[in-house]
Amino acid sequence: MYRSQFKACHKSRIAPFIAAFVFTALFCCAQAFGASPDLNLDKNGLALRGYDPVAYLLNNRAERGDSDITAEHAGATYYFASEKNREEFLRDPRLYEPHYGGFCAYGVAVGQKFDGDPEVFAIVEGKLYLQLDRATQTIWKSELDKNIAIADRTWPVIKPIPAAALNE
Repeated sequence: MYRSQFKACHKSRIAPFIAAFVFTALFCCAQAFGASPDLNLDKNGLALRGYDPVAYLLNNRAERGDSDITAEHAGATYYFASEKNREEFLRDPRLYEPHYGGFCAYGVAVGQKFDGDPEVFAIVEGKLYLQLDRATQTIWKSELDKNIAIADRTWPVIKPIPAAALNE
């Protein structure tokens, strides 16, 4: 009996160290390959699947950007529908970046990083929020203020963790 209690105690004591090691390894590997765990980007570093971040706030619609009109910001590439939108973005990129790095806002509220669909969005107090899909958006909007408050508290905790590690 002593031996089994020792094994259980030993396992419970090393589990946090193993988890920390795995997290560190995943984080370092992601950083080594240029991936940023706090941004929802495709394999080429493209944000918003190529949609224009400025069009959301100025026109309240999802509009595809042109791959010939681009800007880089904080490790992400953005496409724009016009040079005017690109210039507007470059004046203050933080105004137009998707909240929670472009991950699904409801997913962040529940501690996950799901892909945000650029066509399923909401502008709330000047911030762009994406959702996984329309059904998720309906749930998120049903208690909008509460879900944003929870996600705002959760985001700093999960921000540095790669999506693959969170969504296992």
